[in-house]
Amino acid sequence: MKKVSRLLLAAMAVVSLGLAGCGSSSSAPAAAKTATISGALEPGASKVTLKTAAAATGAIGTVKAIDAATGNVISTADANINADGTFSLNVTPPTTQAGVILKATLTTNSKAYRLLVTDTLTVGATLSGKAIGPNSDVVVTKVSADLAHGGVLGDGGVLHNGTTLAAVAAKVADVQGEVLPNLAVGYVINTGGSGTATPGFSIIDRVAKTVTKTVRFTNLPGVRVNHFGNVNTDGSELWLCTNKAGGATGDVNVFDLVGFKNYSTLNDSNKATLIKKSWTVGCGVQNVQSPSGKYVFISSDQSPKGVNVFDVEKKAYLGNITNGNTAPHVGAVSADNKTYYTSTAGSYHVVGYDISGLATAAESTTDTATRTTLNLNKVLDVDFGYGNIHALRLHPSGKYLFAGNNTWPVPTGKTSTSGVNVIDLTANPPKIIATIPGRPHNFAISPDGKYLISTESTAADCDITPGDPASLLQFIDISTLLTATPDPTKIKDILHYNHPGYGGSHAGWDPTTGLLYYAVSADADGQGWLIKLDTSGLSNATPSVTKVGDSLKIGWNPHGVLFPGVNGD
Repeated sequence: MKKVSRLLLAAMAVVSLGLAGCGSSSSAPAAAKTATISGALEPGASKVTLKTAAAATGAIGTVKAIDAATGNVISTADANINADGTFSLNVTPPTTQAGVILKATLTTNSKAYRLLVTDTLTVGATLSGKAIGPNSDVVVTKVSADLAHGGVLGDGGVLHNGTTLAAVAAKVADVQGEVLPNLAVGYVINTGGSGTATPGFSIIDRVAKTVTKTVRFTNLPGVRVNHFGNVNTDGSELWLCTNKAGGATGDVNVFDLVGFKNYSTLNDSNKATLIKKSWTVGCGVQNVQSPSGKYVFISSDQSPKGVNVFDVEKKAYLGNITNGNTAPHVGAVSADNKTYYTSTAGSYHVVGYDISGLATAAESTTDTATRTTLNLNKVLDVDFGYGNIHALRLHPSGKYLFAGNNTWPVPTGKTSTSGVNVIDLTANPPKIIATIPGRPHNFAISPDGKYLISTESTAADCDITPGDPASLLQFIDISTLLTATPDPTKIKDILHYNHPGYGGSHAGWDPTTGLLYYAVSADADGQGWLIKLDTSGLSNATPSVTKVGDSLKIGWNPHGVLFPGVNGD
């Protein structure tokens, strides 16, 4: 296995084997007949949690211990997860041991993460350095599947009778070696263009902070792909549609990312190996992953338009949301996975649909005449009055929706919504409470939840135009929305970062390291470059960002920046 740096292993620690790691906390004296387990949320999980807290002063969640052999709760009481992500709890060691599941539940968004601890527990023992988060949860799920367990370890089932702690520990080591490298990378979608500007994607090494490979789809010259893509929670699959432009039909594909370790191109001779499954149901710009990682929503530019919905775990097509026969550019899903937000392309409305019924939806045929139409209840409809809704992002608290209207000038007689609009979803009815002037192309939110970036250009769409003078990052302070009494007047444009470029640009923060990756087309031919930015200076009295190292060459017409299990930016 490729050597992974000590920093990555500390940041992505998924299983404790009795070794101290970062984020450990001092444990209180254990009660009689108990052991003490302490640790912290993984860096990525901690940042995601803290940005949703109304104030980082109290508990942001709880953690409990579950016996993997019986499913019984063995912690004496649920322990609080402190504002800094640390925790400590007392556990009664079981008589027969096959591992302990630590299950952390975050208060603000009910997100749950699990960690499988394979130390031997004894009365009076103190175990520290346990890290719980998205990566540890992936390992728990994979270990469950590999041990042919009927449920999920410690949650809805138990291990087969007789499974030993040694067997669990051995399986954990195998899974850790298999999964961690897949989670140590990020991706940029290169949409391609005409001539030799083939589509594909570039692979980011998040430890070395460099681009290791750009994969080219040489069987699709002159064809475009999704502007966005999404990678599943274990980092093994890329969901991306092809033939967005240049084809009469569009295909939604599940690519085997592990297979691309041995290939730098997708062509007619190897596509059967590298594409796990495909559906000919249309291809558009939008590609949205639910926070649970269970669903993706992919728009279709071809008739019939709308948004196609897929079950990621089952690799099943569920049907089409007609959405007024429009192919919206962007979307978002609520933290509880019950509401899907999007726009009605061309009619300047932001809408929301109740998707709670998808859990019982049956697999649909892909045939145009017989495919399932998902008749979902519309729960939100905000009229922007004019323009083009080109960017959409949900605040981590779920209380606010950011919607970008990139249309200028403002039509005569209309109230301006040109720029970044903040919709208060808790109002009755939901309403726009702030508008920051600009020309939004796409949004991303910082890991601490304090800043929104709007990537912009003078072009009204995503295409390169020779007259476009530059790409622009607009940094907006939204920290007031994390407080108990948000003040919309404090939502401010605080910094612009300009870079020569053409067409629309995209950017995304690495949720673990906090580094901002900014993808731009640097010339009229669409050659892409990836810029790394340190944004820690945004909190200074005079906000600033700093470029880190040289720009990295990627593919043509870059767009979405994405990381495993996190909806792409």
